[in-house]
Amino acid sequence: MNAHVIEFSPRYNRFPQDITGLLIRIASALGTIRGASVLPAVADQLRSSARAGTVHYSTMIEGNELPFVEAERAARGDLEPNTRAKIELVNYVAALDLIDERLASGTLELDADFLKQLHGAATAGLGREDDPHFKPHHEGQWRDGEAVVVDRMTNQIMYQAPPPAEVSPRMLGMVEWLARKLDNESEPPYVLAGVMHYGITDVHPFADGNGRVARLFQTALLMQTNVLPGRMYSFERYYAEDQSAYYGALRSVRLRTLNMEHWLQYFLRGLAEEYERVAATVSDLANLVSGTAAGPLQLTSSQQAAISALRIQGRTEFARRDYEQAAHLGRSAANADLRRLVQHGVLRTRGSGSATRYVFSAPAARPATTERRGRPARWNETRIERELRAFIAERENWPSPKEFRDAGRGDLYAAASRAGGIARWRRTLGI
Repeated sequence: MNAHVIEFSPRYNRFPQDITGLLIRIASALGTIRGASVLPAVADQLRSSARAGTVHYSTMIEGNELPFVEAERAARGDLEPNTRAKIELVNYVAALDLIDERLASGTLELDADFLKQLHGAATAGLGREDDPHFKPHHEGQWRDGEAVVVDRMTNQIMYQAPPPAEVSPRMLGMVEWLARKLDNESEPPYVLAGVMHYGITDVHPFADGNGRVARLFQTALLMQTNVLPGRMYSFERYYAEDQSAYYGALRSVRLRTLNMEHWLQYFLRGLAEEYERVAATVSDLANLVSGTAAGPLQLTSSQQAAISALRIQGRTEFARRDYEQAAHLGRSAANADLRRLVQHGVLRTRGSGSATRYVFSAPAARPATTERRGRPARWNETRIERELRAFIAERENWPSPKEFRDAGRGDLYAAASRAGGIARWRRTLGI
């Protein structure tokens, strides 16, 4: 072994029953996704939604309080980085672009240099000379000081990270371990992604932004191994909706004498749920526009984009104005689209006049599995509205994202952000 490398030897049973079952679920969903015939505008909407979700939820975990709509603007390249929080969103998009560019050019190397480049992209412009912890020279470089790893949900110290002199040798050992595993194809890439995700957070190689880099590197690894077709996935929502479970799973490795099995079960369950969500969405959108009551319907690009966007948001019904925004059309063109969709049975109407609402004729498809690691049923608009009304009862002002998290309702904030955005719910509830 190179004297400047500290060997990485993660502990876990490769194929216990729970992990094998999760890998089977992932493979099944991936087969559905690869076999689906996806309309171009549908694929674009899925990619756009996933990209914005990745940016929003990954930075949200790190304390960024900007709403989902700002992540959407960042993903489109429309967000002006004039505050620290906005810089974080724009930087995350740049880091995702870096992965895309390296993959497209055939120069994506999952090594220590790439880790530092990811960090540099994710933290560019965030270092401050007057910040005692994160200065400009820390951007894209290993940390040069001690690091205490803190659970962001409880503010409790999890453990003292290795000293700075060990950071480079440990990270070199980790990427060498990964390269060997990838070369001999002895482990599924999903397991390797989980091991690396934990390993990066454990060494805590950077002065700040370690969680973001771990999640970005996970994405790069899965893209490099060709198991993210269409790039329609946002795994970060799984962590953001229940951050206590995320940090608890990470903490479990040290509590279990460095055994990773509990963490890997948690991690792979998140992957399985996201693959199944995408598989269900792809199937749903394909079924929604095929075999309509009035015969075959050739959707226009605006109809494809709008229906996909509204369905992906989880909308069960919507107003004409919602369709206008989703399709980027004026009032008359939107009305013409909606009449045709109603005529062909894709939509049906509820109410009349200015109160007309449009409802999807077919219920949204759901993933085949109902396993939800003990969480309540999936979010829908009825549940979001009910729980938001209860949460804001007797409040004069809309609660901040921090107030949601402090009250243990980060899941509700994330669900409302995903289902049309917080501004929409504030209008709906009159605050």
